[in-house]
Amino acid sequence: MMRALRILMLAPEPFFEPRGTPFSEYHRIKVLGELGYHVDLVTYPFGRNVDLPNLRIFRSVRPPFIGGVRVGPSMVKIVLDAFMVLTAVRRALLDHYDAIHSHEEAGVLGAVLAELLGIPHLYDMHSSLPQQLGSFGYTESWIGRWFFDCAERMMINNAHVIITICQELQDIVVAAGAGERAVLIENIMGGDMTD
Repeated sequence: MMRALRILMLAPEPFFEPRGTPFSEYHRIKVLGELGYHVDLVTYPFGRNVDLPNLRIFRSVRPPFIGGVRVGPSMVKIVLDAFMVLTAVRRALLDHYDAIHSHEEAGVLGAVLAELLGIPHLYDMHSSLPQQLGSFGYTESWIGRWFFDCAERMMINNAHVIITICQELQDIVVAAGAGERAVLIENIMGGDMTD
């Protein structure tokens, strides 16, 4: 009998909290578990546990003086992402995974880990990182915009598959020359949230 395929999923958000990206993560995990995949989710230290088939949640260490995180880029997210990197690397060293599925900015870490482990990387693109800078009022920083542009190109170029959640993001991926590796799965509110 073949063993179940194992996925290391990287989610730089509070999971689970009822907001944008965690809804997508929830439904992706639910479907993967129902299909027989085993998902180890590395996420922030905040959120509530959910009971889904074949899911294990590994929360990063909570840094002192941080009690939560708001939506969008922030210094708090940078600190939380650094702690999440430690947890993800530990998981990658302790277990055997067949693929990495990363969300948002964790796509950078996902690409690096997938390359080191020699396994496929799926990048779940919920937003454009450079556009987030403008949306959240960080456009004055050309260094930040340049860094986010480089990070986004790296995530797209190094992913075996890119999931986009709207036509605008699909267009960005196509313009980057990766349209043949992109799959558009639009976010739809609703669905089963029984946990």
